[in-house]
Amino acid sequence: MSSSKSDEIGSDLISTMPAIVTDKILKNLPLSVAAKTSILSRTWRRIWLSCNYLVFDEAFWEEFCKLDECFDWQKGSNIISNILFHHNGDIFSIHIVLRPQNAALTVDKNACLSQWLSLLSRNRPKKITLINWAAEWDSLVFTPSYIFRCTELVKLKLQCFVLNAPPFDFKGFPHLRNLELFYLKFNHGIDMLWSLVADCPSLVSLNIYHCLGMEFLDVDAPGLEKLIIRGAFVSLRLKNVPRLLDVSLCSVVSEMNDTETVVATINSLADSYELRSLSIEENLSKLLGAGGINKPLSVAFNHLHRLCLTELILIDSDVFWFTVAMLQSCPFIKDLEISITSNDDNDAIELMHEYCNDTDEYKLSRLQTVKITGITGSHAELELIKFVLAISVVLEKLFFKCEALDAVSELKVLRHMIRFPRASTNAQLVCLDE
Repeated sequence: MSSSKSDEIGSDLISTMPAIVTDKILKNLPLSVAAKTSILSRTWRRIWLSCNYLVFDEAFWEEFCKLDECFDWQKGSNIISNILFHHNGDIFSIHIVLRPQNAALTVDKNACLSQWLSLLSRNRPKKITLINWAAEWDSLVFTPSYIFRCTELVKLKLQCFVLNAPPFDFKGFPHLRNLELFYLKFNHGIDMLWSLVADCPSLVSLNIYHCLGMEFLDVDAPGLEKLIIRGAFVSLRLKNVPRLLDVSLCSVVSEMNDTETVVATINSLADSYELRSLSIEENLSKLLGAGGINKPLSVAFNHLHRLCLTELILIDSDVFWFTVAMLQSCPFIKDLEISITSNDDNDAIELMHEYCNDTDEYKLSRLQTVKITGITGSHAELELIKFVLAISVVLEKLFFKCEALDAVSELKVLRHMIRFPRASTNAQLVCLDE
């Protein structure tokens, strides 16, 4: 009896846990705490040295913050190098944030990153996230060529880097499915991006966010299913994207020299049998409205399920007509989301009143959920809401949220909305909480 008790007390329960349990434990611990598990036993040391998930994020760098709030970059970078040097086995996911360093320090971020990626390339990583905290384009860090040795990648995210051309012996990323590029500068122009995309035959998701030199975009990716583009593009062509399911477009330019090409691209998307979700943001709605999308498209988005229009300045007639035209061109959407940028009302919108009252010709036969935010109570906003309620025959809920209104003004808006006729007898107005 005493022998069995002593065996039970002496047994190392935590070291005999299944690998799936220990991996999950380490994945959810801060890196500094996860590293300390190596002192529990030899088994746990082996587990730590073969950890599949490594996260050197903001919380990691906070531990090296000095009293003057500057980060001890040298100490932090040495720890990263040491961990990667002693790591055994494959790494499934690694997340590295490069924090700003004290101006008095002379640590070469490029050299550190080159060493880390050199060590990392031995571990066949599947997911890499590299984020550089850079305040100016001049402070971007070069992405070492070792990144192109990580040929097992399925996801790659880069933020605030200069990307050089791949080496001549680069055979592509055959398994890469998700590519996210934020604030990147391409050393050899935007054509280098499309060359990289062409070397990713398995790519299904591409996110390009405010990269330099992205004025003229020609997307050619046969397997692509999700495309997000935000930035100062003035021309956009979708050449070979037959499998696109989800598209989100945002242009921050105030003028486009090649609006016809972008309008033609939107028209080509309408002809797609695969597209299910479309999001158009900020200035692009005005540019498209001024460019010709101010009446129903010749080819409707008959397969689209979700339409999202954001940062709409409805007082602008081009934006208002574009919004109405898109609603009329998407007869079978199930979800609609609209966000409005606050503006002053204008009597010019009165000219649209009669048109929006004529709702017999257009009906949204499947629209069930609508979300409209940023409402200030302007005439243009109320006319649009009235139009949506009048053409949505199976609408269940219209969620709305007012912007910077006092209680009296918000109640006035609600009274207007309650009086609007509804094509659906089941339609409910639901005010969103803060």
